[in-house]
Amino acid sequence: MDGSGRMRAAFLTEIHRYELGEKEPSALGSEDLRVRIHSSAICGTDLAIWAGKQPGLRLPIVGGHEATGVVEEVGSKVVKFRPGDRVVLSPTEFCGKCHYCRRGLEHLCERGGLRGREVSGTYSDYVVVHENLAYGFPDTIDFDAGTNFIALYTVIYGQRKLPHLTGKSVVVLGQGVTGLLHTQLARHSGAGPVIAVARSPWKLDLAKGLGATDTICAREKNPVEEVLRLTDGRGADIVIESAGAPESIRQSFEMARPAGTILQFGIGPKTVDDIPVQEFYFKDLTVVGSRAGMPEDFEMAIKLVAAGHIDLRPTITDHFPLGEIQKGFEYVEKGEGKTLRAVID
Repeated sequence: MDGSGRMRAAFLTEIHRYELGEKEPSALGSEDLRVRIHSSAICGTDLAIWAGKQPGLRLPIVGGHEATGVVEEVGSKVVKFRPGDRVVLSPTEFCGKCHYCRRGLEHLCERGGLRGREVSGTYSDYVVVHENLAYGFPDTIDFDAGTNFIALYTVIYGQRKLPHLTGKSVVVLGQGVTGLLHTQLARHSGAGPVIAVARSPWKLDLAKGLGATDTICAREKNPVEEVLRLTDGRGADIVIESAGAPESIRQSFEMARPAGTILQFGIGPKTVDDIPVQEFYFKDLTVVGSRAGMPEDFEMAIKLVAAGHIDLRPTITDHFPLGEIQKGFEYVEKGEGKTLRAVID
């Protein structure tokens, strides 16, 4: 904050336009933390918000929702943190009182919101959050990599909804940030083979280095045929669709074995034509949805990374200062080069 008590923040003022401005810092409640933001990532949802692909968006708004930082000030009743602690922030806020919150399903809160979409976000110098919406992490994990805790906790929640993975054949369709995390987590959980599918050879190289036993380049080979070949013609026990693309969503039904399970993790379009509905019956398939995650998934994410079981660093590929956030979004949208995750510093 400057001498006037104001702080810098990046406002999404119109579709495809971020502008750096100033705002008054939020008041600090008795159970709140004031966190100085160190790193805030640009993820696929941030990009969709910037491009106007999220309904009901009210502008202007401070964007961003995947952030790490340092606790600078604590409220009088805070018990979990003290100034100087390193934290990753929950991407959502919830009311604690609605039908879903009372049942422990805060991620489905009827009155909650995602930072940077319904709630002011993390592309700013400081953010004030309730202490229950922050999670401490050790200094062996850098701030940039720590922004991936948000992606990892959603991946953990999704895989918790699947059958036990030990000894199961698993296909991960799409090897973006979450796809690579799904690949790592499935391998750590004892799955095998773990088959990574992507269109970019360099992403498949990353997947191989992070635990994939087999890789399929969808530009060069038919993924369904290759999965059937690698599973003795039966299909995979579990298919994790992480790309959100109509083609890969359809393929997931074709490459899952009878009595197999599909985790629809990628955020796809509202509708997808030619979904083979009869496969539900003839294959006796289970299809699982997944949205966000639970507090225990955050805690597990931090434990897995701290223990060296999951590596978050390879997905951080680009950096931009807060003052160049517009340039950062334009760069990520173009998708040139080997970009996975850009971080706003």
